[in-house]
Amino acid sequence: MSGERFKQIVKKAFTTVAICFSVGILFFGISFSASSEYIKAIYIVKIWIAFFILGILSIVRLVFGETAWAKSKPFYVKNLLFMPLYLAVALILVMDIIRDMGVNPSLTLVAFCTAVFVVTFTIRQLIEYFIQKAKTDKMNDALIEFQKEHSWDEEE
Repeated sequence: MSGERFKQIVKKAFTTVAICFSVGILFFGISFSASSEYIKAIYIVKIWIAFFILGILSIVRLVFGETAWAKSKPFYVKNLLFMPLYLAVALILVMDIIRDMGVNPSLTLVAFCTAVFVVTFTIRQLIEYFIQKAKTDKMNDALIEFQKEHSWDEEE
């Protein structure tokens, strides 16, 4: 893999993670506001560290996506392989912050956080599927148009 390609992968991974970080901070802000709690500075640092780890995982996933095996598989297979790692980081972060607040995490809370993660992950997969499908359809249309243009040349 070239250095330029690796730079593109790092940029794509951290751009995605930055967007997720912003949404995560918004989610944490709303959650803390609803429970009348203050967000301590250490929570922001922990959230930043967790998203940095998620960024590294995203780089690994994108580099893995460049392998011959991964290129032969649909995009969602690669995402499903890395989903448990993303889920583990998210659950560790949430449970650690809840434990710092003096609340003992319950199985119900873990199940709720897992359900929120799965729903969010599924929505992201659907969005990515439609984006990939649109790109594929556009490429197929261009190929059909190209074949039509060059079939006239062969008949002449």
